Amino acid sequence: MNKSNIALIIGGTGAIGNALAEELKQNGFLNIVQLSRSSHPNIELTNENTIRDASLFIKNKTTPLCLVFDATGILHSEESNQMPEKTYKNIDINFMKKNFEINTFGPALLMKYFLPLLDSETKSVFASLSAKVGSIEDNKYGGWYSYRASKAALNQFIKTASIELAMKNKKAICVAVHPGTVTSNLSKPFQKTDLKIQSPQESAKNILKVILNLNVQNTGGFYNWDGSTIPW
Repeated sequence: MNKSNIALIIGGTGAIGNALAEELKQNGFLNIVQLSRSSHPNIELTNENTIRDASLFIKNKTTPLCLVFDATGILHSEESNQMPEKTYKNIDINFMKKNFEINTFGPALLMKYFLPLLDSETKSVFASLSAKVGSIEDNKYGGWYSYRASKAALNQFIKTASIELAMKNKKAICVAVHPGTVTSNLSKPFQKTDLKIQSPQESAKNILKVILNLNVQNTGGFYNWDGSTIPW
């Protein structure tokens, strides 16, 4: 991985995104770009034009991407005061749409525009934050319908894109990463004392370690923050 190339963090103003940017700096990455809804250019996952324009901004820098890290996601909505569904009786079409817009459709559009910009000379990585609860095989408790389904769909996009990417760029890797439970606005309402809760800095350190240890044989995988493989 060429640390002089661009390391792009989308959702770069969030807890994990900010922490990862700092961790990249400490590990010698020289060209870190953080994009979000409030950056210039901005990225709004529900607006494809902003994603396309951001990709052109990166492309015009003429330096390829060594890393694209998608740190976006939604679990609950403060605007509508909606939380993950505990039962199918709580399924709401608008909340379900919001989950898929942010957790699935947005990242899929990021793949559309940023996968072609990955470095083809040395190892490069596209990694998207997924969630262990998106694993169908690991689903033992039910609930959280929209979040589980949207992350499972994201995982399918990651796997499918990795197959095509492998034919077009032999050096590129496309993976899903579960960050664990991290102290952030996203997970705050669901933190329990029996869970391992990481600070954003600890999570970023673990995530970057996973990314740096990846090789092309790992593309299309779903990885936990500790480097272990999560079943689909």
